[in-house]
Amino acid sequence: MRRLWRWAGGMALLATVIAGCQERLTSPAECPELCPGGSAKVFDTLVVAADLRDSSFTGYVARGQGTALLASSGFAASEDRAIYRFAPRGDSIAVRDTLHPYTVDSVAFRMNIVARDTLVNGLKVYLYRLPPTVDSTATFADIDLQLSGATLIDSIAVPDSVNTGSISKVVRSGDLGFANVTLPPGGDSVLAIGLKIAADSPTGIRLGTVASSSAATFTSYVTVDVADTGSIRNQTLTRATAFNTFVTQNPIVPVDSLLTVGGEPSSRALVRFGLSNAFLDSTTIVRATLELTPVQPIIGLPNDPSVLQALAVIGDIGAKSPLTADATFIRQDTLPTVQSDTVRLEVTRLVQLWQSTRARPQAIFLRLGPEAATYARAAFFSTRSHAGDTVVAPRLRITYQRSFPFENP
Repeated sequence: MRRLWRWAGGMALLATVIAGCQERLTSPAECPELCPGGSAKVFDTLVVAADLRDSSFTGYVARGQGTALLASSGFAASEDRAIYRFAPRGDSIAVRDTLHPYTVDSVAFRMNIVARDTLVNGLKVYLYRLPPTVDSTATFADIDLQLSGATLIDSIAVPDSVNTGSISKVVRSGDLGFANVTLPPGGDSVLAIGLKIAADSPTGIRLGTVASSSAATFTSYVTVDVADTGSIRNQTLTRATAFNTFVTQNPIVPVDSLLTVGGEPSSRALVRFGLSNAFLDSTTIVRATLELTPVQPIIGLPNDPSVLQALAVIGDIGAKSPLTADATFIRQDTLPTVQSDTVRLEVTRLVQLWQSTRARPQAIFLRLGPEAATYARAAFFSTRSHAGDTVVAPRLRITYQRSFPFENP
């Protein structure tokens, strides 16, 4: 009996010990030596970009090589004129293996509106004849001087209900501007046109380009007199755009002490940071926000927002740094029509990437899209313009938790 009593007492004591640290699936653990001490705390810190190591670079996408051309009238963002030069149109047509001259009865122009301010009414697009040699060296002053009554072909009244899509104009023999679409004889006859717009209030539009496969087309409706049969043959000759560009009255000129993003040719900015390994190793990044202060308001086309992108850098070699193609590490946000306040862009994944591998440089590349095809142009303060200034210099606002302290057993 005494042994049985001792055995029962030992089992009770063992049960008590086990119960003191048993796993309970429906309630918190009760083992103080296995539980972390204290409570979770969240901190905020502001990290200014590495001093004098943020830069902007220009020349990525040239004017006219983007997905849209700009044409505007009195618009605060910029004053622009669009240019199309079509492929050559021969002066004869082959009929039964014989070349025959033709007579042009009418011509048609078709172009595509990519975007416009849908709240502006009374939009008209004016077409003018330009020299066939027009190219990318043309300036606003040169082109605007040639868009006068003497070179006017015709105009297109765009219905207020048409926000995007195709618009066209047919110019017939006998119309006042028909003489301005007449091409001289020869196998390399080229037509080039310039476009400017007018509307009920200052505004701008974006037009299709070769790069976006939506450039203008020039179609000639011609009559061929085949003498040996006396028959009249109707033909259609369509020429696609061979070259397009636009000219702007006040192109953005990058300043070394600022970060320029956008414009044409397009500029991008590289912002570098210097978070310590001790900070990256001992914290959990909850959120990271890139903050940029505009030098002046960023003005875009209403109802046609531009997109600011932040991309992770694979290798830091300056202007030609390879950038990630992984959407996980590309963060973007749209800019309002007028952006005058601090621009904030969430970049948590990019900063977490710096934690996961030290091989990735602590750098962010900025670009404004669509490149060389938007009215928005941004210039931000840099560390060069405000060294160490946490108010306007590029900065990261980081929310983080420290590594949780565990108690010693």
